[in-house]
Amino acid sequence: MIKSLAALGRPFVHGRVAFGLVALMLAGVVALQVWLQTGGRNDDAELLLFSQALALGYDPLNPPLVVWLHWLSAEALGPTLLSTRVLVAVLLFAAYPLAWAATRQLAPDRGMATLAGLSLAGLVAWNWAPHINLTHTVALTTAGFALLWGALGVVQRPNWGRWLLLGLIAGLGLLTKYSFVLVLLAVVLAGLATPTTRAVMRSWKMPAAALLTAIIAAPHYVWLLLHWSAAGPLFSRKLSPDPSILGNWEATAPGLATLGEHALMVLLPAVAIALLLFLPALWRALTRPEPIAPVTRDRRDFARLVPVLFLVELAALVVVADVTLKPHHVYPLILVVVPLFAWLARGNPGPTARGLYALVIVLLALAVPVFMARFILTTADACEDKCNLVLPYATYADGVRDAGFEGGTVVLLGTVHHLPLENLRPHLPASRFVRPADSQKALFAPPARPVSGDCLVLWPAERMPEAADTLRADGIPGQDATLPEDATIGTVTGVLAHSGRPAPTLGYALAKGGAGVCR
Repeated sequence: MIKSLAALGRPFVHGRVAFGLVALMLAGVVALQVWLQTGGRNDDAELLLFSQALALGYDPLNPPLVVWLHWLSAEALGPTLLSTRVLVAVLLFAAYPLAWAATRQLAPDRGMATLAGLSLAGLVAWNWAPHINLTHTVALTTAGFALLWGALGVVQRPNWGRWLLLGLIAGLGLLTKYSFVLVLLAVVLAGLATPTTRAVMRSWKMPAAALLTAIIAAPHYVWLLLHWSAAGPLFSRKLSPDPSILGNWEATAPGLATLGEHALMVLLPAVAIALLLFLPALWRALTRPEPIAPVTRDRRDFARLVPVLFLVELAALVVVADVTLKPHHVYPLILVVVPLFAWLARGNPGPTARGLYALVIVLLALAVPVFMARFILTTADACEDKCNLVLPYATYADGVRDAGFEGGTVVLLGTVHHLPLENLRPHLPASRFVRPADSQKALFAPPARPVSGDCLVLWPAERMPEAADTLRADGIPGQDATLPEDATIGTVTGVLAHSGRPAPTLGYALAKGGAGVCR
């Protein structure tokens, strides 16, 4: 019975079959989302907002690479949910062959390298959560796999091409998320820990690679410094060093416990399944050390140290800066699959264990589209606050057009988490969207339209019942004008997709011909 089940999974030990299935699964999830959802959540909305124009910076808390990539996607597919979901799927998929390639640098066993890559499909953190609401973190983690692969390549053959490729990867990684600097630091510290990698790092090619990294990343970081008056307060909310907690175990223990919990959750269930099914191989790897060249041993030690040092860095942030970590902060720990499967390969797992592991991971992967459809429909039936996936964006757009809006500037008020009205972009194509009252988005405004248009202000009516009076008294945020007395004030109602339940009421104010710079 067990061997028969293992035979079902054995084809997925081959890279093309395994990663082909992953590609089909990701395509299926995207198709389901585009079919069943009316829009995305806040990460999708932010991409739709920022990708209206190319800029050196957008959100002070996130570098711009993901937005640039979405700009390309939106140019090809339109500013739609499809354009955001395809981008996330591509970033997710890229990590699979990168994990395979990095593991191949450490072990000659192609099958185990394939399972290292395929294991990502068995991680809830990788094969589920990003379909809900993660983009920059996905790009960061994929860049981490690329960095590990590139660094192992340099250690194996430190020629000019590999050094410059590593510099390119590091530069792009620094444009995914600011916390990529922790991944880069972990790679550097791991490199200093073994004789072979230290010798490679003494090469004069390393400064050239570092220069390339700086050239790629510097323009955005200069932009960040120039806008530090806006960015600084946002960073201080996340990083607030408190000298009084140093040495105070009672103060830091909860944060460290949370870090440990997040670290475990981001690696489940695939890593636990691997340790269970490959337990005999794990025992052989521990008890029967194979003769190994010092260079190979150093490469493996280097790969093992990278996720360990990253975890140590996060622990230091908890202890020193009292940083409150969330699950997405620990995502680079997923890199552990590379040294783990290279280590398991030393124990030479048999075909039955490999086939069973592949089958379990494939079944977990195939369950994702089923649970995604259920998640969307359950959201429609039961959501109370965040109904973003099923809001009646088309109805909202029809309502403001019926009120007389013919294109122009759309000012969005309220929180993107509750009402991500950036999802109106495909429904109101002759418009530019701004969110000037949001501290993370106030720095961005797309170029003015060549033709003057109307000024439309939108807000969640139930949450902001006094919005129209505030706009007349205090002005339209960021638009150098108050709401004209003759502006049209109204609301649009609609129902949630799939359930017919009442949707949040949309409030609007329409100034024909514009107001201030809102036109």
